[in-house]
Amino acid sequence: MNWELNNQMGDHDDDVPVAKRRRRLCVQVQPAGAGAAAAGIPEDIVEEILLRLPVKSILRFRSVCKSWRAMVADPCFARLQLRHSTAAERRRHPPSMLVLPWWGWRPQRQQMQGTIGFFRYPGHGAAAELAHVRAWWSPTSHAAAADWDDGADWELPLQCNGLVLVFSMEKSLSSSLMFVCNPATKKLAVVPPGTPDAHGNQSVGFGADESTGKIDMKVVRCFARSDESVGCEVFSLGSPAWRPVADSPCPVRAGAASPCILGAIYWITTAAPTPGMLRFDVRREVFDDFPSPPCVHHDGTSPATATLTELSGNKLCYAHVVAGHTVELWTMAAASAADDGPRWSRHCAVELWRPTQLVVPFADDRHGGIFFNLDLAVIDRYDTQRQVVERVVDMNKEMTYFHSRDKQYYINRGFRWMHHVIQYRESLVSVKAN
Repeated sequence: MNWELNNQMGDHDDDVPVAKRRRRLCVQVQPAGAGAAAAGIPEDIVEEILLRLPVKSILRFRSVCKSWRAMVADPCFARLQLRHSTAAERRRHPPSMLVLPWWGWRPQRQQMQGTIGFFRYPGHGAAAELAHVRAWWSPTSHAAAADWDDGADWELPLQCNGLVLVFSMEKSLSSSLMFVCNPATKKLAVVPPGTPDAHGNQSVGFGADESTGKIDMKVVRCFARSDESVGCEVFSLGSPAWRPVADSPCPVRAGAASPCILGAIYWITTAAPTPGMLRFDVRREVFDDFPSPPCVHHDGTSPATATLTELSGNKLCYAHVVAGHTVELWTMAAASAADDGPRWSRHCAVELWRPTQLVVPFADDRHGGIFFNLDLAVIDRYDTQRQVVERVVDMNKEMTYFHSRDKQYYINRGFRWMHHVIQYRESLVSVKAN
């Protein structure tokens, strides 16, 4: 997700550059052929250089000296790097993305041996490169591994501050099949089991509380009890267990994406008397009523095709298929959620090139284009200025997946393959505690 880090973090002393909070040191550099000659580099200059490098390079440069290692290890450096990465991503055209292929047929699960790949995609062309690959079950549970491999499907991954949350909707093990991964640092944290869901209808959100100047990453679960009430619990990364919080006032859509924007997670509800949406404040850990767009059904429910995503870093986007070829987008600035009257506006109606059942807007660019994932198979871009849909790539039939630039990653193509896509930016944010 995009975050307004300048507004949320700028007033905290912890945000002062790492180098200015430490005394200026000289890094001893050994120029080639210069013997023991040394050159002094102010540490604040070193920091400014490191902040602009890819995460892979930053991690390599930790071994240069103890001073650089200490700088990169400072939690403040991770927050500053995230700010730079967020600003750089907003200038990118098109934005960078992660493609996560998955399969819906048991023999293919067995063939791939229960792994999940995170592939970087630059938003154009037909080549994606492997950023990270992990087993997609808890490494501490062989029973869970067997169940994942046997038939559990996972939902649309949620991305926040460079971390990716992957979770399953399998009824029997839904609360335990969940992990958070940082593909850039290749770190993974398994989320412990939560309260069992009575109907396999859990809904999951992923966000950050940055009100204290730190980055407190939280996973939020809404689950059904046997008496049909809807419980809610929160897991902070780095903590040992889930914490119960106030119940959701009504059921929320199972498996639907619940984006987090500017410290709030938004949910689609499935029953009256709410207006079809709820807002969860990540800092206060409470639910608030939230107005739904005018297109939502009058009985307080949303169409089964509706999805919630974020655009431009601070806009909530509600998308639903109006007819077989048309998808309608409504948007609202999330910052207005605290105002007396937040307002939805009809952003556009997109005429697609073929009938579709599921349309997920997942990114936009600085030229006004909106990227869609159609039926978990094809990436399209809608040019809002010319009002035309541009085909980007078929992720099953056209995309080539690589281990590296010259080594292809094997994927057995077929109509049962599906692909999740999320907008992504690299970060050093820890999967434990920040």
